Amino acid sequence: MKYQYILLFIVVVTAGSCLSGCGGAVPTQIALLIEEKEEPIAFVNNHVAGLEVAKQEKKPTLTFFSIPDSAGSQRMLETTFCDDEIKRLAERFVCIHVDGSQESVLCKSLEVSSFPTILLSNTAGMEIRRLIGKQTPDQLAVQMHVVLQTTAQRPQMIGR
Repeated sequence: MKYQYILLFIVVVTAGSCLSGCGGAVPTQIALLIEEKEEPIAFVNNHVAGLEVAKQEKKPTLTFFSIPDSAGSQRMLETTFCDDEIKRLAERFVCIHVDGSQESVLCKSLEVSSFPTILLSNTAGMEIRRLIGKQTPDQLAVQMHVVLQTTAQRPQMIGR
């Protein structure tokens, strides 16, 4: 939502300067800002609530631990979690975002001390993968596929 206000401000300022005769073309820097900013995947921002949703929906979880002053955490929110493939895969998970600066007890209990960290767990809540450090979309997608393959339910036999 805040990006829409920035976009509106830039358009108004640019239009005003063009109408007043100042400058002709939109500078490259402003043109780049006008491009629509991708939104990251939808996260549940409460760990307990996210686990409850996962249990009800019988989905694996992706729990993303970050802190505001971590460049790697912010980069993942801006790029990795905005990637189309990650968004498609995320629909098959319950994605939980934990702010490590506010949830230190939870981080300690789960032995998370480095940010960013991602815990990928199966439908029973058992940790399958722990990814420490910034992950590219390709790196994260591979690990998400692994978890989905290990948590896939076998088709039931018909007639048995």
